[in-house]
Amino acid sequence: MTGIRRAWALDAPTMTADESFVLTGGGTAPVVMPLPAFLVEHDLGLVLFDAGLAPEAAGDPGAVYGPLAEAFQAVFPEEFRLDRQIENLGFRTEDVRHVVLSHAHFDHTGGLAHFPHAQGFAGAGELRYAQQPAAHLAGFFRKQDLEAAARISWNELPAGYDHDLFDDGSVTLLSLPGHTPGSLGLQLRQDGRTLVLSGDAAHVQQNISQTTGIPVDVDSVRALDSLRKLKLLAARPDVTVWVNHDPDDWRTHRAGGKQILG
Repeated sequence: MTGIRRAWALDAPTMTADESFVLTGGGTAPVVMPLPAFLVEHDLGLVLFDAGLAPEAAGDPGAVYGPLAEAFQAVFPEEFRLDRQIENLGFRTEDVRHVVLSHAHFDHTGGLAHFPHAQGFAGAGELRYAQQPAAHLAGFFRKQDLEAAARISWNELPAGYDHDLFDDGSVTLLSLPGHTPGSLGLQLRQDGRTLVLSGDAAHVQQNISQTTGIPVDVDSVRALDSLRKLKLLAARPDVTVWVNHDPDDWRTHRAGGKQILG
């Protein structure tokens, strides 16, 4: 039998936006969004879900992200660098064998340069779209991160297909398209507990509870279907859906520290 040994929600930089940015019809209340990466230690190798901000932005996000960092009030302490956190857990970046990309927005791709050796997993059409996005969404994609992504060997998850990564039910890639063409989530199972990581299919829990999307969704119809999928999963008594940018979820599910399974 194989399975998950431990999993961590790594310490996350933050950006702040009005609620209307993360919830169609929302107000002006500020939402301080964690920009997370998750590390999963499985018997068959380390899995990274998302890669956060670029390590060279640590300590001075404006030096890398320019006006974006100021507009979104980015906070990125040096000790939150992805590579340093992996090393502080007793691993090397070279030990990460699988990188699962929820989608290719800049706050999820910054650390990809650390993992050219890894096997990558992305949703169908995601990386192609990132090269030529709609003009009004182009600012969400960073050229340097896409160049780093090009050095990784990627497997594409077809839309509508969920993939059991190790064929043991413990780590499953979830197809959640709509926010971007190939948006993914990640489902983790250990000892009867199921934890679903939403990626950016939802930004706050209200997206799911109200089945209300995000103004910058690429495909609002598919995005709503993905929210319905998350809502069905959340209705199961054995499932917890963690909306990865939701600050309340972050405080709740990390109440015991960064280790979340094991």
